Amino acid sequence: MGIMNASHVLSQSSTAPEVASERAVLTLEWLLYAGLLALAFVLRLAQIDVVPLTSPEAREALSAWRAVVPGAAGLPIIAQSPLLFTIHSLSFSLLGASEFTVRLGTLLAGSLLVISPALFRDLLGRGRALLTSVVLLASPTLLAASRYDSPVVWTVLLVVLTLWAFWRWWESDHEGYALAASGFLGAALLLSDPTAPVLILILIAAGGLALWLTASDYALEEAPGVVAQFRARMAAFPWSLGLLIAALVVVIVSTQFLSRLDGLSAVGELLSAGLGGVTTPRANAPLFYPLVTSLFYSPMIWFFAVVAIWLLARKMTITVVDRFLVGWLAFTVVGWLLYVGGGPEQALWAVVPLAVLVSGLLLDLLAKPRHPIWTIPGWSKLVLATLTVILLFIFTVHGQAVARSLLNLPPGTLDINAINTVNLVWMLMTLLLGMIGVFIFASMWGMTTTIQGSALGILAFALFTGIGSGWNIAVTNAANATELWHMEAPTPQTALLRDTLRQLAERGAGAVNQELELVALVPQDGLVAWLLRDFSRTQFINEVSEARGAGIVLLPQYAETPDLGGDYVGHSLTVLSSWSGKTLNLADLPAWWSQRRVRVQPAPLEKIVLWLRQDIYNGVPFDFNGG
Repeated sequence: MGIMNASHVLSQSSTAPEVASERAVLTLEWLLYAGLLALAFVLRLAQIDVVPLTSPEAREALSAWRAVVPGAAGLPIIAQSPLLFTIHSLSFSLLGASEFTVRLGTLLAGSLLVISPALFRDLLGRGRALLTSVVLLASPTLLAASRYDSPVVWTVLLVVLTLWAFWRWWESDHEGYALAASGFLGAALLLSDPTAPVLILILIAAGGLALWLTASDYALEEAPGVVAQFRARMAAFPWSLGLLIAALVVVIVSTQFLSRLDGLSAVGELLSAGLGGVTTPRANAPLFYPLVTSLFYSPMIWFFAVVAIWLLARKMTITVVDRFLVGWLAFTVVGWLLYVGGGPEQALWAVVPLAVLVSGLLLDLLAKPRHPIWTIPGWSKLVLATLTVILLFIFTVHGQAVARSLLNLPPGTLDINAINTVNLVWMLMTLLLGMIGVFIFASMWGMTTTIQGSALGILAFALFTGIGSGWNIAVTNAANATELWHMEAPTPQTALLRDTLRQLAERGAGAVNQELELVALVPQDGLVAWLLRDFSRTQFINEVSEARGAGIVLLPQYAETPDLGGDYVGHSLTVLSSWSGKTLNLADLPAWWSQRRVRVQPAPLEKIVLWLRQDIYNGVPFDFNGG
């Protein structure tokens, strides 16, 4: 009965006759949203400061750090996200600079995005809006992007707020909503992310498609009237005042309330970076990176979204909202194919339409089962879903064991004897039990109920594993370059480098961090530069010869020992590692896809050497291993 009670609560309408019952439903609904928000926040906050920054994160963080801290080492950097620049500046000023404060704003935005469907509960229905939040909570791409301080999270959140404000204006004709939509749109377009204009164009195309399809539903002589009505409605939009509000939002946020007029240069940098992505692919990135990322991490969500679209196409009536969502998804795929500079974070362009489409299908799956002849128990789908999850769990465990055994095969060969027979037998038994179960339960409760219950179990399994997949991206495999999300990953030795420098400062090489003198031949906008942020007396150099005689030196690792003008002790550290999918063969794919296990391990991409002059090394009791 539990699943049917939940379905009943989710399907309540706002016109329930009993006020007490209505209040109870509302209380339960908001409690569920509060629980989703709390869970989303915890998933993003846990161990957020343990994972080192990626190179893009370090660049954006350094741009704010050098603007906030007088005398910080390094050249000024123009941020590519004015919104992140302002958020970082505020968090650094209040809480100091750390991985936690860098990611704090975006993890909050990602948590809010999870419950943003509550804004559309009157449009989508309470049940569908709540289930959309559940699907968003389980999105691995949204979880990973929120934990990695991706500005695309802000773009999607601002786009959702724009759509909400525009819809409220359309319904109420209240000018305040129109102005709010203008402000949100201006922030999304010029403050959040270089690729935001592409997403805005996708939404405009989706809206045009929805309007055209809606007009085509009417008789030929009535269709122009529908379009004319839309044009008249849009003509009533306060365009002039809306543009002014959008401009004010952009100026105020980018200049931090007019305190930093040079912040407007970040808007230009954002547009420049966005235009560059039209023709310049991301370095060392797979072809159609965002599309591959979305399909790789959420294959079952895509499958159920396609099923939902197919079912919508079979209906005699389809809402404008569903047409807009289908258009959003379709034009997103086109955008992924045409915009060559996209990365894994651009997979978020599709996360909202996927979630809303799947939630509509999920609501149908939760509906009370019906049969033309006999009564089907309300708990039937719960039983079917539970059994499906159990079978999927067994199949997955043994499937992963088989995938691992394939890695032991010589390249280009397939010896079935090398695979554990027990695992193969269990996989086969699971498939047979699943097929037999379909026929048994179909004879009891009908094929429709059986398919719906099984689909409910598959979707529940996909949502649960989606959370684990997002966690693996951002935490478990954060230093593993075989993860598709970051095929160039920072290594744990970045933390060792920072700890080493702190020990040097504490043990006598410099009284405090700020007094530690060192020279570094590293990119001034990279991860190593971020690790050196507290050492204000760092000198960034362009040639090895500039480091001669310095006490503490950071240099790239060269084939030959550099001449530093004296005796030095060096310690090599790998900062970044990289991996290419070209090293995979067909037998490796299952293990890589399911567990990120590969034959060819990631290779060092950036190695540096910490050199200590001999007198400093002798004078400071120090252990390079962190002791």
